[in-house]
Amino acid sequence: MSQVPTSPSKMELEHRLEWLIPQLQNKIDEHYAHQHQGSIILGKTFLSESAPPVLTVNKGRTYWKLVKENRSDFGGNSRTVYGFVRISDGAIFKAATWRQPETRTKGAIRGSIMDEYCEQYFTQWGVIYDL
Repeated sequence: MSQVPTSPSKMELEHRLEWLIPQLQNKIDEHYAHQHQGSIILGKTFLSESAPPVLTVNKGRTYWKLVKENRSDFGGNSRTVYGFVRISDGAIFKAATWRQPETRTKGAIRGSIMDEYCEQYFTQWGVIYDL
């Protein structure tokens, strides 16, 4: 009797990540709109970003790195790591550094992108800190 694979395929994980990114972007956009309601003065923003941060995915060998990029009217931009997703099984990790996820703690895995409500593992700033 053949066994059914229990772990999702890479194609399933990529499809789920493509679904998840717009959900997280909406969360970031809503927070940005709420935070910057009164910051417009005479049609211009005052020393702040004119558009909400953009969430992008950098694909590596082992992890997908979710990066949030802030852009301002003055030509500057800043990038922060939003979180990491392991390619092999879809496990979600918070960032330890710019290059690697936090994997050394007891509860390092925050969830899976294959979970039904996986967008709840993220806030507008990144992966939830504690379960």
